[in-house]
Amino acid sequence: MRAALIGKGIAASLTPSMHKAAGAALGIDYVYDRYDLATDACANWSLDQAMDTAQAAGCRGVNVTYPFKQEVMALLDEMSPQARDIGAVNTVIFDGQKRTGHNTDYLGFRDGFARDMKAKPRDAVLLLGAGGAGCAVGLALIDLGTSTVWIHDQSQKAALALAARLTALRPQVRCAVWQSQGAVDGILNATPMGMANHPGQAISLNDVVVRRWVGDIVYFPLQTALLRDATRRGLHVMTGKGMAVGQAAETFKLFTGRDPDYALMAQHFHNITQGVPS
Repeated sequence: MRAALIGKGIAASLTPSMHKAAGAALGIDYVYDRYDLATDACANWSLDQAMDTAQAAGCRGVNVTYPFKQEVMALLDEMSPQARDIGAVNTVIFDGQKRTGHNTDYLGFRDGFARDMKAKPRDAVLLLGAGGAGCAVGLALIDLGTSTVWIHDQSQKAALALAARLTALRPQVRCAVWQSQGAVDGILNATPMGMANHPGQAISLNDVVVRRWVGDIVYFPLQTALLRDATRRGLHVMTGKGMAVGQAAETFKLFTGRDPDYALMAQHFHNITQGVPS
């Protein structure tokens, strides 16, 4: 069994390790390559070249992460209905020369959020980021009970486009570009800001009235600058662990056709992030 991860600045990604641990538990000889287009070895590669290389190497499929979740769509033969709705792909399955795109971010985030937040208020949420993960996260928030989604992105055009897409998919919900006014129950960061190679915060908590919680999909580091700021203010925080493990488990099913041990993957994630030998 062979798979790969394609992205930029992905040296700290735990996806390969979680897949291999889940495979080992099921007796699967699992090879998981990493094509980091930010490294010297792959710096001159295009996304197309990385996809071709993985396919030629005999990969069953690839995970696709920042910044290629939308760009990869042009290189596919088919997409699942969910990936088409979301407008982003994080998993590609190879079947001979055929490439089919899927999106496991939605299920990964939805299930992780439900587990971590339980009954915490989420009526009005400020979503940071209108990129490849933004629609999956926004859609999951709506399906978990959010009735107003404010969207903030460095690109006004991208924020408007995501608001329009979410409104088309869930017309009963208010989706609009953040106007820096009013209070929200929570903030969810779906940008790469806070990652080891993208330090900082996508927004200052001084600029938003947040009632209850702050969440992040970034998991390396697990405690981002945004979450540390929220903790200092006494807000509940949700790390990127739930989405990371959840999407990895869903992708493992697509790659192997078998159900992984979710608890084992979660424990493996915990051990690595805590520096425990695994």
